[in-house]
Amino acid sequence: MADRLMTYETQFFGFSPQTCVLRVSSGIQDSLLDVMLVVERVIFKKLKEMSDSSVTPSQIRTCTESFLQLMKERFDMIFERVEQGILQHIFYIPENILLPEDHVQEKYPYTEEQFKDLQSEIAELEHCYRCEIIAKHALLTELEDQKLIELKLEQRIHWFSNLDNTWKSNAVSNVRESLAFVRGLTCEVPAMLQKIQEKYKDEQNQSRAPSGSEQEEGKETRRKRLKL
Repeated sequence: MADRLMTYETQFFGFSPQTCVLRVSSGIQDSLLDVMLVVERVIFKKLKEMSDSSVTPSQIRTCTESFLQLMKERFDMIFERVEQGILQHIFYIPENILLPEDHVQEKYPYTEEQFKDLQSEIAELEHCYRCEIIAKHALLTELEDQKLIELKLEQRIHWFSNLDNTWKSNAVSNVRESLAFVRGLTCEVPAMLQKIQEKYKDEQNQSRAPSGSEQEEGKETRRKRLKL
């Protein structure tokens, strides 16, 4: 009984019987836990009033956990029978019973072919629905990409607007001609740098090369040393 989906019972009660039983079980276990925590605090308070007591809070917590584990095992064994009784005798609708909204099936019963056609139509509708969901996710993803692109374009437009205002504030009438002029200057920069480097090398070579008078003085000094 617990393994059956009980869809007809769910349709009648408005909730799943298995879910109801699970909620009851969880509620009982939560209540048991709350009661044991209160009992633990009372025991600790009473032992604290006793001067010769050597029991620590950790020992009390260990005993509480052991007792809760034992109670849970016993509760699971008992609640299995309780669950079977609830599902079989309380939430069970016999197969020969129809809900009021289903009595129309007695007047207009479905044939096997109609039932198969209906199942085929349902399967087709489910397939179309899944395709629509996939398409929706794809469109949402594309919309997010478009928003990012739009944000980047707005940033570029804002940047160009600030650049235009900067040119105008510096009395630049034609931005295109100014950009062309700057581009020409940047193309001439490498040639200018090369000329400067060549000039610098020539100056270094000239500074390293000794003059004619310095050479004559050096020769005269060497002659005097040879005479000595």
